[in-house]
Amino acid sequence: MASRETVARLERAGLWAWPPAETASIAGWLARAGGAASRRLNSVATLNFEEGADPENAVRQAEAWYAARGLPACFHLTDVAVPEELDALLAARGYRLLTPTEVRLRPLGEEIPAAAGITLETRPRAGFMNAIAEPHWDARLRAERAATFARIRRPHVFAVDFRDGIAAAGGVCVVTEGIAVIHSMRTRPEYRRQGRARAVLARLLAWGAAMGAREAMLQVREDNAAARNLYEAFGFAPVYRYRYRQP
Repeated sequence: MASRETVARLERAGLWAWPPAETASIAGWLARAGGAASRRLNSVATLNFEEGADPENAVRQAEAWYAARGLPACFHLTDVAVPEELDALLAARGYRLLTPTEVRLRPLGEEIPAAAGITLETRPRAGFMNAIAEPHWDARLRAERAATFARIRRPHVFAVDFRDGIAAAGGVCVVTEGIAVIHSMRTRPEYRRQGRARAVLARLLAWGAAMGAREAMLQVREDNAAARNLYEAFGFAPVYRYRYRQP
């Protein structure tokens, strides 16, 4: 299992790469809210907890904080979540376990050959948004995702693979504290199994290395076999896992 220091370092990088709109401290936990139908943006980070604080009271405070925003309380639980009894406490309160996910890491010491034909943009233009948008996204959700990208305050880039004028695939890289954080990777269904995600990932890794990143990280759901195979082929190895608890 990864050390608490390693998890905290990578979670901090993830916070800079996927910034919420607002935060609050609840007994040492970090409550986050930001819309965009993202549990990471709308969940309680549980890496720290105040000594002597009452966990049940803290959970109730979190529930009230999210209720005031019209959201369900959601807890982000890594391998080193505190207090140790939190997972059992949430389960007893009717919180179900959701989306077990791996955080993966790879070094960027060696040369990364950049794929040709990938466009890099400094802001999320329409092509990029079309590439990463899921079919169920409406105008409100697209706007919330764009607002999330606009909140990024670290060097970052948006990669798009255009095929016949269509944005076939896209992804984001944010560099912070020597880490290239890759996220929002998606390929349109009609362009899958053509190497498009591989090309976007290679381009983002090359950009991150050129920006001075020493390692790259990403997250992948445990049930996403295709993505896990892709990331394994690029040398990404699991470092720790997390999951969510939500009513």
